[in-house]
Order: sequence, then C-alpha cells, then structure tokens
Amino acid sequence: MNALIIDIRETSLRAVFRNDAGVLEYSRTFDFESSKDIHGKIGGNQENGIQNTESDNPYLVGSHNLWEFELKETLQKIRADIRTTIDATHLIIPPYEVVTAIHQLPRMPRQDAEKLILRKISADSQEESPPFSIIPGTSNQKTQIWHSLYIPSSTLKLYRKAFAFSKLRLSSITTPVNAMINAFQSVREAIFTTHAVFEIHRDFVEAYYISGDGILYFERIPCSTSDASPENSTEENEKVQKFRLFKILNTIFRVNSNYQAANPDIPVQMGWVCGFETSLDDIATALKEAMGIEFGIAPAIPGGLPDENRYVPLVGFANALMNETATSYSTADFFHRFALRKTSGLIVYVVTICAALLTITITEREYRRVQKQVQLPSDQKLVKSKASASAGYTKNLEALKMATSRQFVFYHLFRELAANLPDGVYLENLEFHQKNDKGFFDITALARLDDKIAESMLLSKFMSMLDNSPTLKNHREPGISVFTRDKGRFLKITVTSEVDPLDAKK
Repeated sequence: MNALIIDIRETSLRAVFRNDAGVLEYSRTFDFESSKDIHGKIGGNQENGIQNTESDNPYLVGSHNLWEFELKETLQKIRADIRTTIDATHLIIPPYEVVTAIHQLPRMPRQDAEKLILRKISADSQEESPPFSIIPGTSNQKTQIWHSLYIPSSTLKLYRKAFAFSKLRLSSITTPVNAMINAFQSVREAIFTTHAVFEIHRDFVEAYYISGDGILYFERIPCSTSDASPENSTEENEKVQKFRLFKILNTIFRVNSNYQAANPDIPVQMGWVCGFETSLDDIATALKEAMGIEFGIAPAIPGGLPDENRYVPLVGFANALMNETATSYSTADFFHRFALRKTSGLIVYVVTICAALLTITITEREYRRVQKQVQLPSDQKLVKSKASASAGYTKNLEALKMATSRQFVFYHLFRELAANLPDGVYLENLEFHQKNDKGFFDITALARLDDKIAESMLLSKFMSMLDNSPTLKNHREPGISVFTRDKGRFLKITVTSEVDPLDAKK
C-alpha cells in the first residue's frame, strides 16, 4: 500500500512516501514562517506541559484562515512530485497538540496501570474513551513511572477534516515521542541504561532519553538562531555559523543537565544527533569530547533517503506501520461502530428497514388469518350448539394469543446495536431462532486486542450493553476465546440472549 507520512512542526512540514513494496522513495521538507510562542517542555503535568497555543503558523489547526489554502497547496506539490496513487496518509501531529503527564504508581501490570490512568484522563477531559497511550519510565522495587500522552478527540477530528478537504483520508495519527521511539526500536535491545537522542530543528531542540522498554525523559527547548545569508560576507557567515553551533551545544548541555538532575543514578550510555542542522558531524564531535560518551548521527533505521537524518521520526513511524507495531491515536475505521460509517451504515439501515417491513407484513397477514378464524358466523343455523361455538372461540383466541406473543420487532434491536456497540467491537454473526415459544438471539462479536485494550474491559463493556438492553434479557454465560488472524490477536465473544417480545397490551 502506497503510504504518505507527514510531520508538522512550527517551521516546516516534512513528508516521506513509502511504496507498496515498503521502499521509501520520496522525501521533502516544506518551510514556512516560524510560529510564535509555541515552545515548551514535554514531560510535566498538564499545567506545565505543552499547551495548545494559537499561532501564525498556517499548518496549525487553530489557524483556520490559511489552513485549507496552505495545506492544499503543499499537498498538491507532494502529489506532483510523487505522481502515483496515495492509498493511505499518516500524520505525526505537532507536539503542542499533545497533553502529557507523569504518573507515579505502585508497581503493577501495564493493563492495570492503563486502567487507572484512563480514569484520570477521562475525569480531566470529560471524554469517555480518550485517545491516549502510556509509556513506561523509571521504576524501583515499589513504584513505576508512567508517561501518558493524550490527544483530545476534537483535535483529531479537526485534523481529519482538514486533510479530507484535500481529499486525503488520515489512516492514523501519532505523536513525535511515539515516532522517535519507533525509529530506535532496532537498537533498544542493546540499551542497558539510556540513549540520548537530540533532534535539532531550526528554532528548537527536542531531546529523547530512550530506555530499553520505554522513555525516561523528554524535553523540548527553544533554540532560535540566525542563518547564514548570501548578502553577508564569508567572514560574517562563519561567525553566524559558529554562534549557531554554540547556541545548539549550549541548549543540549542544558537539556542534559536537566536529565541528570531528574535521573542522577541512570547515566547516558550513548548519544545520537539528527535533524535539519548541516553541521551534525561537528556537533557530534563536540558533544563526544564534552560529555565523554560515544555519539552517532541517526538514523538508527536506515531508509536510503537523501539527507535521511532529517526524517528520522518519519522513517521510524513508516517502519512501525509496516510491522503493525505503530501507536495510533485514532481508531481504524474497520473497528468503528458500523452506524457511524457512511457506506456500511447505509447498508445496515436499508437491510433493517426491509427486515422490519417483512416482519410487519407477515405479522399482519397472520393476525388477519387468525382474526377471521375467531369471528363467529352470523347465521345461527350453522352453529350446532353454544357449547361447541364457545369451545371453538376459545381455541382460536388462544391461537391468536400465541401468535401475537411471539412477535418481535427486529428494527429496535438493529438500531440499538448500531447506536450502543462499544468502540473496538464489531458483529461477526447475529442469528435468531425460537424454542418453546420463546425467541433467542445468538450474538457473536469480535474485538482486536492490543497493549491498550484489555480483554476484561472489552468484555465488560459488551456485557454491560446487553444488560442495559430493553429488547434482550436472560443472557446465557458468554463463550470467550482468543485467536490470531493476520498478525493480530482477536477476542471472540458468543452470547445467547432471550428476546423481549412485543407487549400485547400495547
């Protein structure tokens, strides 16, 4: 599948293209005017972390006046360069759109920690199912640090809408932290303490201290410097470049000092530099001499692109997407509740209406047939006796009662499933049968499992929907199984429920 990966920052929009063979064959950076006052530190609580700030950057969702025009123009340039079909588009969202927090919890399994953090984020954000992920940090014998990254659903919808304007459907959205961790996935087994990764942008430096199973520290510090100009003399440009290098090194030392203060017992094992800077070799050499550790120039995952050190997180995200290990903050459309999808939702509603009309027609026909049977003949000569007429009337009345008691309006159940089926769960089979004058539905549902979704959580949500159903009752004990399909783990739930028939009194 041909995939376009886009990364949006204050001063640039980066793009790489991966063809259906998994080869990265295109990369380009589009520059625009720097935004103002969008610099901050990642890794604190929601109050002192990165804030969602309006700016003059035309690529930010908050700047609606130029967003559609600038984005459409840039995507037209990308399409003109690529000259082939773009099957899927993936976005690394700007870091200031991400709400981050640190949680210190007692040592517990990841699934339990995720439940506790989910409750807190849900309470703070007022979202029932907030898009978030957690990354393990430092730990000791009693406690574990977790970093949470949360993107508001409203933000995801705005980015989806903006890309849809350019006729590109966003298949997944992730954060720069998740993308950078993906970029160093191949070397994480060799990390004993931590690797420090410094991505140098034009106006800021991002630092990631990656451990073998998570991330210990990440920070983002402004680093505004002047670039060399053709109008200046060679001597003046050399001074400008030296001052720029000094400013970058000073910023990295400052970040590293902050890390050492927060983690005095965990030394840096190795360092990496990447980004837009043209003098990465000089920076790596200076850092090696000053910090006394080995420094290399990323990427950790070579992609064969020109100037690939500029596209490290994009290449890492592309590789994780291909390996199906990427962290996405938007649920895949296949697992959305089918009522919200245009094509399949329309099909479901059409089938529901046809089934309802068919049920009403059959019921009405049966009712009229039985009603004719219970009508007493007007010619009393045909009636042999009052006793036989009374017996026949009673028998036909019982037949009518039995016919109407078995009626069930399928439309109500279909509408209920379409509206209340939990996210991440979809129907595989729905079968209706009768036994002892009672109606039963055999319901089979599937849900894809990953690190963010626990089996107990999915089962609890699904059974809660059945318990609150006005049309189903007396659920049997659910059958549960887990199987593997297409490199993914799936939970299969089978439940038999008795239907609540039509109320004859109404």
